[in-house]
Amino acid sequence: MIALNCLKSMTPHSSNDNINVVIMAGGKGSRLKSLTENRPKALVEVQGKPVIVHLLEHLIASGFKSAHISVGYLADQIINELKCGSQFGAQLDYIREDRPSGSIGALVLRQDWEKGTFLIINGDVFSNFKIDRLLSAFVKQDADLLILTTSETVKLPWGVIVADQNGKVVRLEEKPDLRFLISSGVYLFNKKVYDLISRDSPMEGWELVQTALAKGLNVVSIPLQEGEYWVDVGTFESLEKARNLTLSSDKAQILEES
Repeated sequence: MIALNCLKSMTPHSSNDNINVVIMAGGKGSRLKSLTENRPKALVEVQGKPVIVHLLEHLIASGFKSAHISVGYLADQIINELKCGSQFGAQLDYIREDRPSGSIGALVLRQDWEKGTFLIINGDVFSNFKIDRLLSAFVKQDADLLILTTSETVKLPWGVIVADQNGKVVRLEEKPDLRFLISSGVYLFNKKVYDLISRDSPMEGWELVQTALAKGLNVVSIPLQEGEYWVDVGTFESLEKARNLTLSSDKAQILEES
């Protein structure tokens, strides 16, 4: 933990005080190398402010008044930018990764978690997902681990042959679009799942999900709904997509290229 001289009593309580909110912002952002050689990916700007600030403002608007931020690569820049969080009306604490811990492993660097539920969000997520909807689904489905999902379409550049076991061609699909459900890098889980995080080696979010499934825990997913957007600001293409988002009162629309 990194101790800052922050007055926690100045931060009001909220209805979400029973949840540990952790933003994972320790990565290097190697796919954005020209932008992240001298600054962490979480400080890359979208619409005039760092992507992690957008995320914090969304959390605060959703009723959260405190968060923990895992920092590693160029950690001091993030700490100097966000400080104690008082400028956002929140209380921030920091977990420093002295060596890479993976996208989920840094959670075990802190041992004194007082709350039994964890909301984990990658620090490069630019989204307006409805957090209350996640919390409701988590309780309603008696989940151990809930994953926010979005969909992605991949266009194959070849014709796809569908054949039976004898090799007889049933049909040919020319350059089909394949739609996949993908993890958004937003997880909600309980102490049972937290206890599965490796103490000995780095661990990624997908590894934690696979471990929870292997243990027979109740792992569920919930998709983004219409009007919600999500961008993983990890590539130049996705960064441009995030920067082109125009926010309206009820939804976000991608500006069409002229």
